[in-house]
Amino acid sequence: MFSKKLGAAILSLTFVLAACGQDEGDTSTTDTEQSKEESHTTTEDQSKEKNDSSYKEPFEGTIDHVHGVGYINGDSLALAAHDGLKFYEDGKWHRTTKQNNDYMGFNAVDNGFYTSGHPGEDSSLPNPIGIQKSEDLGQTLDEVAFEGEFDFHVMGVGYQNHAIYVLNGHGNDTLESGLHKSLDDGESFEKVEVSGIQGQVMDLAVHPTNEDTLAVATKEGIFLSRDGGETFEGVSEQTNGTSVYFSEDTLTYGSFGSEAHLTRYTLEDGSSEKVSIPDFEQDAVAYFTENPENPDEMMFLSFENHGFYTQDGGENWRKIVDAGQVKE
Repeated sequence: MFSKKLGAAILSLTFVLAACGQDEGDTSTTDTEQSKEESHTTTEDQSKEKNDSSYKEPFEGTIDHVHGVGYINGDSLALAAHDGLKFYEDGKWHRTTKQNNDYMGFNAVDNGFYTSGHPGEDSSLPNPIGIQKSEDLGQTLDEVAFEGEFDFHVMGVGYQNHAIYVLNGHGNDTLESGLHKSLDDGESFEKVEVSGIQGQVMDLAVHPTNEDTLAVATKEGIFLSRDGGETFEGVSEQTNGTSVYFSEDTLTYGSFGSEAHLTRYTLEDGSSEKVSIPDFEQDAVAYFTENPENPDEMMFLSFENHGFYTQDGGENWRKIVDAGQVKE
């Protein structure tokens, strides 16, 4: 039976998505006054800052409101939180000292990351930030599209192809509601007429090299498209889908029925197998990632802010976040 606690977490996320849709298109400033004196960093400044060791500092605090995890550049494991990025590297935690934005729709890629969300106290970005990209671990951000117009909670970007898919909950004259894709790094977006998805979409992922392959997790299951999002087919039993993640050959997804599961689905033949994960009580996988350079190195974060990390393909998991508190 679906747990009340996990149900509340998913309902909370659904509420956030709905609220986000209502706010899209509103370019007014939020509770925090944004700095009027800062401006976008120049290319020369960006080059200088790429080697700025002061950008990251040791971190021993708590992490909450995470909206994505991933390996940036294939080696830096990052968690995107409401107050900037947190990094787990060589068993140590670090946090960013600037650009501490409220990151949502976060997607790590081979040369950086794409994100949406809202600006932090130290940012000169407009609110919302639209779609931004960084190639220096978040020290600087460059506009991709919709700056000052939209905040996308549900967004997928291919790790190598950088194909962008966004689910827009509330449209305006710039972008209608629904699923849209860009195959030219945000220069243009095309509306996708979707069929086959059942239930509220909770997560979206894009294949790393095939721009036409994507998947969504909904409260009715996991759905896969191989034609650019026009048609989807269910690849799981009817269950509460919680997360989706692509490698080159597989789709790994989180789900919750009577208990939490992490399943690896083979794209070529449709076979699937369960990935061993720690026992959960009233919890499930909210975000999952693996190191593209070393698939045995994996990490996931649960709805209750428990983070687990493995370097041996899931045979042994180490808790690195305990109810939001980071651990070494």
